[in-house]
Amino acid sequence: MQLFELNPAESIFAPFHDGHIAPQLPLTVTPGHGVNFRRDNFWDSTKARWDDCAPGAVAGSFSLPVAGLPMRFDRYVFCVVVPAEVSVEFFACRDGGWASLGAPIHGNSLRMELNLPVGAPATAVRAEFTALQPGAQMVSLQWWGVADSMLLERLEQARPAYDPAWAGLILPEAEWPEVKFARGLLFAEADLPGLRARAAGATWGGHFKIIEERARQSLARQPEKEIGDYLPWSDYRYLREREQGLDPWMAEPVLCALVGLVRNDRALMRHALRFLMCFVHTKHWCQSAESRARGSTWDQRCFLEEMAVTTCALVFDWLHFALTERARDLVRVAIWDKGLSILQRDMVKWEYVYAINQGPWFCRARILGGLVLEPAWPRVRSYVEQAHADMQEGMANYILPDGGVDEGVGYFSVTLHAVLSGLLAYARARSRPVAEVLPPRLAQSGHFVAVMSAMSPGGVLLDGDNSNDRFTGDAIALLAACYPQDVYARIALATLLQLRGNTYYRQYMIDGPFAFIAGPEELPDPSCIVPTFGVLPHTGQLTSRREISPGRSVRLHLSGCKARASHTHFDKGAFTLELDELPVLIDRGMIRYDDIRGFALKHTHLHNVLAPETADGMPVGQPLPEVPIIPEGEGDARRLRARIDLAPVWAHVMTRCGREIVAETPAEFTVHDRGELREPQPLVFHLHTRGSWTIDAASKSATLTVPGWTVTLRAPWAEEIRQREDSIDHRYEPVWHLECRRPAGSPAFDLATHFAVTPA
Repeated sequence: MQLFELNPAESIFAPFHDGHIAPQLPLTVTPGHGVNFRRDNFWDSTKARWDDCAPGAVAGSFSLPVAGLPMRFDRYVFCVVVPAEVSVEFFACRDGGWASLGAPIHGNSLRMELNLPVGAPATAVRAEFTALQPGAQMVSLQWWGVADSMLLERLEQARPAYDPAWAGLILPEAEWPEVKFARGLLFAEADLPGLRARAAGATWGGHFKIIEERARQSLARQPEKEIGDYLPWSDYRYLREREQGLDPWMAEPVLCALVGLVRNDRALMRHALRFLMCFVHTKHWCQSAESRARGSTWDQRCFLEEMAVTTCALVFDWLHFALTERARDLVRVAIWDKGLSILQRDMVKWEYVYAINQGPWFCRARILGGLVLEPAWPRVRSYVEQAHADMQEGMANYILPDGGVDEGVGYFSVTLHAVLSGLLAYARARSRPVAEVLPPRLAQSGHFVAVMSAMSPGGVLLDGDNSNDRFTGDAIALLAACYPQDVYARIALATLLQLRGNTYYRQYMIDGPFAFIAGPEELPDPSCIVPTFGVLPHTGQLTSRREISPGRSVRLHLSGCKARASHTHFDKGAFTLELDELPVLIDRGMIRYDDIRGFALKHTHLHNVLAPETADGMPVGQPLPEVPIIPEGEGDARRLRARIDLAPVWAHVMTRCGREIVAETPAEFTVHDRGELREPQPLVFHLHTRGSWTIDAASKSATLTVPGWTVTLRAPWAEEIRQREDSIDHRYEPVWHLECRRPAGSPAFDLATHFAVTPA
């Protein structure tokens, strides 16, 4: 048995997270009685799935030989993710029989690290999963390993302590010279008076106040006590249990440095420098030992290295005057060894990163880190130029000809947040106008942002893996500065911190400084930018906004995608409805990736679609589209006609399928679903809302009352209309799921579902 060492006290014997090794493990999969229990290998885990299982019954088990483990290990470590509707129990095989290692443990939908006694030598271990509720479920195996608990305790006790004074590295304040930046990545010391005026002004004062509040709150933190082998992190997918509970270091140092400079507050500046020294003295700029296990090449890509380099480059640029020369050299070497070298590896190893958000995002740190190294290491210049070229190549692939992206507006926001801050620094360093370095297709993105915006200014649609219903980061304000005549300025004020609200992602996003530094001096009051009618023929989105009466709007949106879209859901042909600024027929969006329930939110039946189900009531889902699924249509201020060919995503169960939405007035619309099943199956028209409907079975109708509006649905073709609370949305709040059902019958179908909307 090969062991993959995490540290001298712990080793993995079953790296289920490593896609190269996991398929070769001698894993025995045993389904429960009558249960379709199966194993799937993913890039970062091994999943067990089943479609249904009676409550209290064993859904299935995994067993693995473990003979020959060194005797010094006294604890098993099982890293698994188990939903709350499932329990897991572990067993060891000794003398030909299976003995439980402990009581069954209920899941919580998050990663668990279960430490159980090894006891007498075993020849195999087994994980047995029991369903606590009926229905489809999925569990995730991360890795199984062993630990020497006494040695682990000694290693923890041996961790070095660090003095917050950082003598010999941070200069005593009495010796600080005048403020002098290392490079002037985003602004120069001469710009500080202008930034001070901006912080006191009407447009940016509230935004800066929140940045300042966050910076001052961080003064209570003692980052030296958090130094370990890996960076503090908040996404628990790949994080050891003992390393959880610490906020990331990414944002606060930048906020402290910026506010300290603007307010001439040395306490804040010094706190930023303490964080910088903590980065330097952290062994690895990744999240845990899983990315550094001996004998494994698995990693989660260089996201943390990118954010660490960005943070360290900005703080070093602005505050290097307060460091000793030894400290400056330590920072430069850390930026290269722990950050840029890993970034460079991923940029040359993984070709796919040039086609999605990751490549351009990673290039920000390559540019910022390279630029701060250039004055001392001039041969880095060619590295920076390659990083800029790679960013441009990635953005040429990422942004489609219609200005959109295939990953949804949430990923667009965070990607442009990173890319634009990197390009601003590059343009300054090379004395080039910003307009010269902007990706050419970015000039078309205003229409994409308008089509994908919500009716509420600054709000967004939740297409794909979008976990926030508002624009995040600084992208919109930066785009408003780059393209002052486009739609961005009309919503930028609504994306500033005082209006946007707090999110989980602000822990590590460095949220706010880039907009404050480089956004427009003035911004108009926010207004709705959703067009009367808009189509994105490459991104695959269609939208319509019409007024039912002055000031009362009805907005319909129909979703498709490009071929093999990234971060997409299996929801092609789904539509959403907003009334005024209220989402009514909703897209649930996505939750944190370290919550296993997020996988289910991609499922077809959790979107507003028509879908078949099996004879025993299991939903049938769409696969990832291999060809473009593009809605077409026409519309104006009164009428809408939209259509989409869904045959490619239903080819496994249908010979033809299409959806058409027809509205002759803003007060009504009809959804036509037409197609032919390969064999008779029940059909279900799914709708999702935040409140319950009133169902009238006799008239085959349902009524939904929301603030200011009534929505009436009629489905004359439905044999049954029913509803239930079903799972959650991006806010972790319950969602009502309405089903209009047609039993198995003629394979051909032509179903018209009518909607009327009435303002109160």
